[in-house]
Amino acid sequence: MPVMPAIRRIRLSEISPIKLGLAISGVLLVIFLGWETAHGRWPAFREAMRSDALYRQPGGILRDFRISIVHILLAGYLPAALLAVVQSARRTVYELQSALDCSPRECSDLASSIRLSPAGLAVAGILGLLIGFGTPYLTPPVPEHLWSPSSWSPEVAWHRILGPIAAILAMFLLYAVVSVSARMSRISAGLSTVDLLDLRALQPFTRQGLTNALLVLGWVTISGLMVVTESGFGLLGLLLGMATLFIAGAAFLLPLRGVHSRVRQAKDDELAWLNGQILEQRKTLRQGSIEGRRGSLADLLTYRDLVREVPDWPIGTSSYARFVLYLLIPVLSWAAAALVERVVNALIS
Repeated sequence: MPVMPAIRRIRLSEISPIKLGLAISGVLLVIFLGWETAHGRWPAFREAMRSDALYRQPGGILRDFRISIVHILLAGYLPAALLAVVQSARRTVYELQSALDCSPRECSDLASSIRLSPAGLAVAGILGLLIGFGTPYLTPPVPEHLWSPSSWSPEVAWHRILGPIAAILAMFLLYAVVSVSARMSRISAGLSTVDLLDLRALQPFTRQGLTNALLVLGWVTISGLMVVTESGFGLLGLLLGMATLFIAGAAFLLPLRGVHSRVRQAKDDELAWLNGQILEQRKTLRQGSIEGRRGSLADLLTYRDLVREVPDWPIGTSSYARFVLYLLIPVLSWAAAALVERVVNALIS
């Protein structure tokens, strides 16, 4: 019986992030709709839709319903993204097997070492809990008894509970990106060699960075739906928009820090050797031994220029283009949501 490649074993043994996210959001959505039915909320929905437009309401049942739906989506997406970060990093280790010059057993142990610290998760969870409880104060209108369950409508109860949970999961995701990226940077120290004329062997690090950025932007995209479709989220949207570019850029570059250092060191070493060879050739020319030396010196000078032009980051033009396209995902999603708002308002009006 043929031995299955380790990378395939990992894929089969791990839970699918997509299935996990869909399962969580699907179950929560069914429970939420059953909750609304049990509380007899559908007549109130129909009345609200007849009396006003569907979007940009300062309050009311429809606004609370839509906010709850976004929180349900986040509750499914964030655990899936968290799992995807770890799985992607472990697959990256196997893709680097030749560059790391490790045996299948050594690569398996190295991949298994990519895990999240319970202490780090605890700190991230506490920070997320504080953010989750503080966020409603930034989204007017702020109720007088914000955290009193007796004042919650059936819809508000859902996003009061899911809000802090989503914030905790979001901080888990950011911690996972930072922790896994730091681990990937340390792994780059084990690279057997760095071929300055062919950096394709280092592309798995770049793909890991792009994956991190995409997963972070997915969270931003879903969260931003509340900003563009609901009133009262202006300040929160401003903070989210300012942080988006920084967080996505950091998620992209963090796994590449160690590789960047290795490439810089390899360039410095190669340039130091070349400069030494050029000095030797120059001495030979000064001593009058010109035959066969002039071409060698020209080759060395050309090669030195080539080494100098090697990028310090193993990021090609296509990778930069993909990153820019990823940054457009939230913008296009929010623009689509705003367009739907206008269409619905026009139809209802």
